[in-house]
Amino acid sequence: MSSIKEYKLVQVQKEEISRKIYEAARDEFYDKGFKGATLRNIASVAGIPVGLIYTYYKNKEELFNRIVAPLSSFFNEALTENDDSGEQGKPHDDSTLFNEMQQLLQVFKTHRMEFIIMIDKSRGTKYENTRELIISTTKEHIKVNLSAKIKEKNVDEFFYHILANNFMESIFEIARHYKDEEWAKRMVDLTARQYFYGVNSL
Repeated sequence: MSSIKEYKLVQVQKEEISRKIYEAARDEFYDKGFKGATLRNIASVAGIPVGLIYTYYKNKEELFNRIVAPLSSFFNEALTENDDSGEQGKPHDDSTLFNEMQQLLQVFKTHRMEFIIMIDKSRGTKYENTRELIISTTKEHIKVNLSAKIKEKNVDEFFYHILANNFMESIFEIARHYKDEEWAKRMVDLTARQYFYGVNSL
């Protein structure tokens, strides 16, 4: 019986150390980005010897992956799902935009720091192009929805990139300056309405 209790105690201790490493790493990557972060600083904040981190993670990159990978997978699935939600060249209805914004709001509420790390602090990792991927996907959504409504002939592709970049940068700013759930919901709603339906919709 005592061996079972000892095993459970060890497991609890391991989970507690893992949590401390995760939280310290998240804060370090958030403050300094992947390149500026050090395992020494992470260990110091976590209150453990730096060597103990290596029993959980092989290197700094693997630890960074632990922070960002779940969120990256979530966005890859969401973007793929939304891309497949309509016929090629057919405009998405308002519910598509609404669903995308609801997904973002949930991310801001539960994993805001990880989101900022992924889009702003991942230079030098395999996630450094995630921000551009999100903007590129948004550009295609905007193009599909607006191309049939624009009277101008032969609109340069870069125009849609400008719209998508400006829109998503506004959304990223909401994440960076997040106050609370209601505030973020209001900001996202105003931003989406202004960009897609004009200032008269406000």
